[in-house]
Order: sequence, then C-alpha cells, then structure tokens
Amino acid sequence: MIKNKELMRERIILAAMKVFSRYGFFKAPIHLIAKEAGVSKGLVFWYFRSKRELIIEVAKRSLPLEIIDSCLESGLSGEKILECIGKGYMKKYRDPVQRNLLLHTMALESLYEEIAKEINSLCEEKISKVAEKVFGRSSIKGKVALRAFFGGLMCYVLRKPKDVNEEVFIKNLVNITIAGFKNVRES
Repeated sequence: MIKNKELMRERIILAAMKVFSRYGFFKAPIHLIAKEAGVSKGLVFWYFRSKRELIIEVAKRSLPLEIIDSCLESGLSGEKILECIGKGYMKKYRDPVQRNLLLHTMALESLYEEIAKEINSLCEEKISKVAEKVFGRSSIKGKVALRAFFGGLMCYVLRKPKDVNEEVFIKNLVNITIAGFKNVRES
C-alpha cells in the first residue's frame, strides 16, 4: 500500500516536471499535470495540498544537489570529484525537461524561500564541501574557482558548443579549474 502511494506521488511529480518544463511554473495548469499523470485533478491535490507545494518539490529536484551529494559521498577527491560532478551535470541536463526546469527554478529564488535556501546550499555549503575535497581546504580562492567551474557547466548545457564534446569540455574545464586555483594568489 505504501509503495503504491509512493509510486503515485512519483508519477504526479514526473508529469508535473514535463508540464512545468513546457509551460513554466505559473502558467502550467494542474489539470494538464493530472492529464499527463493519468489521474484526476483531485488526486493531484490529495498528494500535494497546493500547486505551491508541487512547484517546490519539482524545483528542488531540478537543482544539481543530488549530483554533488553523490560525488561527495563517493570517496573521490581532487580532480576526480570535479569529473564526477561534470559528468553527472551533463547527464542530467542533457534532458531538455531538466534543463528547462533548472532555468525556471532559478527564476523562483526571489518568490520561494524554500528554493532560495536550496540554491544557497548549492552556492555556499556544497561548494565549500567540494573545495575541501578538491583543494584540501575551503578557501575564498577555491570557492571562486568552483563557482567558475559551475558557471562553465551551466554555459555548456544551455548553449552546447558545436566544436567540443562533453568529455573534452569536462576534461579541459577540470584542468583549467585546478590550474587556475594553483596559479592565482588569494586576495
């Protein structure tokens, strides 16, 4: 019984991801999410008390937090953890639904405290933890290098260059991140 509830909830979330990706969080009507999930509108509200609650769930899932957590828990360090994050990021955002949701989610930060908290976690706590694994400590220089790394990943998935494939891009981005950290004096 509990497994069926979890499966139904997940089915609604996956349908919402598709619909929100297509229409955005605010223009997407619940009846389209219900139709995509093959359930009634009332059942959507049985699992999610409000559209806001569903938006927050989908928005959180669109962020790369699980990629970073998985790589942090893998036991990797140095450039290997950056490669892990880069590959995970590319895999997730190769999917146009995930890519669109990420963009829609970034626009929610000022409207939803819960989303702002998750983005802050990504940009502060997660980057600090990755810096410790990559550079041996969390310093301003390391965190700036990692923000540049994530910016590079974002630019790649948003506007994939025609002249470089994912693997070559990740390898070069990792090398530049590591070299930049080593060659720049901390201010």
